[in-house]
Amino acid sequence: MIVDLNSFIGNWNTHAVEGQPDRVWEELRSYGVERIFASSLESAWCRNPHRLNEPLYREAQKTADVWPVPVLDPTVATWEKEVERALQEERVRLVRLIPNYSSYQLVDVDGFLNVISCAGLGVIVQVCLEDPRRQHPLAQVPNVPVSEVAEVAERHSGLTVIVGGAKSAEIRGLKERLLNLPNLYADVSQADGMDALKVLVEDGLKDKLVFGSHAPLFMLHSAFARILTDLDDASAEAILGGNALRILA
Repeated sequence: MIVDLNSFIGNWNTHAVEGQPDRVWEELRSYGVERIFASSLESAWCRNPHRLNEPLYREAQKTADVWPVPVLDPTVATWEKEVERALQEERVRLVRLIPNYSSYQLVDVDGFLNVISCAGLGVIVQVCLEDPRRQHPLAQVPNVPVSEVAEVAERHSGLTVIVGGAKSAEIRGLKERLLNLPNLYADVSQADGMDALKVLVEDGLKDKLVFGSHAPLFMLHSAFARILTDLDDASAEAILGGNALRILA
């Protein structure tokens, strides 16, 4: 089974994307994805991203293969109610944090993370949504340091933590923490460079990597090609779905 842990629907403000739910999901299905974890793109730019979770839930309820990943913001006063709402959705397994777009520090939201952990949910921390070189000069959003996400996993040993959108060099820089922290993983949606996935697997990280397409911001062909053309079958199967099914069982 192919599991996409990092996809989106909706509009993006700096350039046009084909983010209509049916279009994104049909394209993913055409590549063999059987379980789609999706968040709202527009929530990144909304002062209260919780407003975009209800439309996401409604769209996901129309199909059996989409697992909504609500974007939560612990600086918004209603976050506890939003956690309760998420738990009403049978297929919610992860919540997404986008701290660089909401201007909070991960070290300051341990109370929130404790609640997420106690609720039995995992968290994907999106460290990068868009290459800073594509951003408007008056709307620069710096990436979240991956070390800060690793520190979350260290402080919350019972919480599944996924680094979303890290570059290959950043994932390699987390090698020791990934290997030593059983609750820390990284998605490969933005793992860039020649033989990027092959190098990460050779580093011993096969069981710590999960597939993410970053659709509709990225081309799906590239997301699959970097895995299928560079890896042996066992490694490809683990990254494309086996690891995700294991950690989110």
